[in-house]
Amino acid sequence: MPLWVATVCCWIKGCRSVTPAVARSRTSWKWWNVTTLGLSAKDTLPTPANCNCSVAREACRYFGRKPFRSVAPLDISDFLQHVSTLRWTADRYRFYLTALRSFFEFLYLGGVIDSIPPRFVRGPLQTHRLPRVLTQNQVQKLIEAATTPRDRALVEFMYATGCRVGEAHQARVEDIDFRHRKTIVGSKGRDRTVYFGQPAAYALKFYLGSRRTGPLFLDDIPIQQGFLVRSGRVWQARWREYPGRINRTKYLGNPAKMPYRVANAKFLRLMKKVNLNRERHAISRWAIQQVFRNLGERIGIKTLCPRILRHSFATHLLENGANIRVIQALMGHARVDTTQIYASLVNIDVALAFRNSHPRALGGRI
Repeated sequence: MPLWVATVCCWIKGCRSVTPAVARSRTSWKWWNVTTLGLSAKDTLPTPANCNCSVAREACRYFGRKPFRSVAPLDISDFLQHVSTLRWTADRYRFYLTALRSFFEFLYLGGVIDSIPPRFVRGPLQTHRLPRVLTQNQVQKLIEAATTPRDRALVEFMYATGCRVGEAHQARVEDIDFRHRKTIVGSKGRDRTVYFGQPAAYALKFYLGSRRTGPLFLDDIPIQQGFLVRSGRVWQARWREYPGRINRTKYLGNPAKMPYRVANAKFLRLMKKVNLNRERHAISRWAIQQVFRNLGERIGIKTLCPRILRHSFATHLLENGANIRVIQALMGHARVDTTQIYASLVNIDVALAFRNSHPRALGGRI
């Protein structure tokens, strides 16, 4: 087995018997992330680990049996040029370079190499792209495109509060204060109070009906109907029983003696006696994304996501004279620098603001 492949296997699976140097470092992926580099807990989740490992595998296939110590910064640049395509963005390039730096840091900590070549490769400059926003007319069309009570309430709530997808997913009915039209949402370890207007309150009340507890927005999965199955020489009724998600089957008869019409009638009578209702859970983040994607297609906006509505919330507040600090509090930003980006999206008449604000702008007034 090539040293590249053996070491990557050690990196991925935490095997300590592949090479002496790597074995002494006792560095599985998770241990290495948390204790050696001091990364946060989110960096130990499977998704970033798997993505970084896939980059390492590509590097293994490219370098073949070339020793680790022989890899130079120019080799890293050649590899990135080899795997890059015309569709690559600067973010994609930085992701690959960061993954390679992580992998070679792992080798350096294990004593396999004496330097970290990817550290000498400069990535593209990071550009701050302006966020996409909707106009107020587009938001109105988006709200009108929501035909179901849940989708209407979801769009009204997210636009009125500017909350994140995760915050809408975790929102609870008992936290809603309809009298003062406010609620508490939480994300990234911080809770904050957000407010909504009368249209959002009407939409939420219509959607909730008599519900007073539980998740604010529920999933919208149709009630199961059960299945009539001909399995070999038997008619079977199959359904899932809740709570517990227990799969049930019941013998209905022999197809040789019982035609489909009789078996189906017997099946329908049985389904009326069993509980087919499943417990409803909070709407998933993916389902929220799908709701906005479908609504965007109805009004002619491609790749619409809830984050665009959040950007629109902040931009419209700023256009109507809201203070940047107030928007920061409503958005839940830890730093005001994050909120300042919306100032570049607002069309402000600089000349008019100067004439109205400077003491000597008009006629030499003091």
